[in-house]
Amino acid sequence: MYKKILFCLDGGPADTHILKMGLNLCKRLKATAHGLTVQDILTLEGPLMYDISGALAFIPQMNFLEETRKTLEERSKNILSGFSSACKAEGVTSEEEIAEGIVYKVICDKGELNDLTLIGRQGLHYQFDKEFLGSTADRIIRNTRSPVLVVTHEATPLKNPLLGYDGSHQAKKALATAAHLCTELQLPLTVLHVSSDQEKSEPILGEAKAYLDSYKIITKYERSEGRPHEEVAQFAKRHQHDLLFLGARGHRGILDFILGSTTQYALWAGGFHVLVDR
Repeated sequence: MYKKILFCLDGGPADTHILKMGLNLCKRLKATAHGLTVQDILTLEGPLMYDISGALAFIPQMNFLEETRKTLEERSKNILSGFSSACKAEGVTSEEEIAEGIVYKVICDKGELNDLTLIGRQGLHYQFDKEFLGSTADRIIRNTRSPVLVVTHEATPLKNPLLGYDGSHQAKKALATAAHLCTELQLPLTVLHVSSDQEKSEPILGEAKAYLDSYKIITKYERSEGRPHEEVAQFAKRHQHDLLFLGARGHRGILDFILGSTTQYALWAGGFHVLVDR
């Protein structure tokens, strides 16, 4: 299933973690690594560039913009050169691509032609703003139509994934993604449903079990009480899960925390990576 993995690289601190995670996955899955860097069209053609050009008495379409474009292209080539070298060193087949456009839209579009997209929790401005999910990551999660793995910290080989499951349509997609990935990586899987009512949890966990029984996966099923958008992350932290599978939206907003005030706890302080599916 996982034959092509998209690495979204921007030259920021997260690139190192994306490379480490992605190359490990490619080696274990025998997948091709697709390195992508996107030149932001808003940087080249946005109001700020016009203001700078005007202040320097340049016509925007002339020398200043052309030199800026060349600088960005050279930077993109350097990023992908490092990516290519890292892939060769690990014996991973790779391909590289420089694209231009609105960054999150390009990544969402390219993601549809890959089996899994890897992005960093933060991009170039990480050192200035560690408290919030990067705006590009936020928009990708909101708009993606394919699985996205948010690499939140230094990557180590995955060992203990968790699926937050509420029986919704998109949770079922995350269930299928978790089943396939855990099967291919030979990982166990814990399935969690958050509810104060055990009777309601039993059929929801039962349908997950009925689906997973056809896969050769060591599974465990858990019920926990609390507010779902908080308890899923808390449970993952308490039990040292290193990867959390979630659907992009659930019956009770299980994934609203990805885009809300507790995102920072889940994606940063939680100490686990998050795979979002919709």
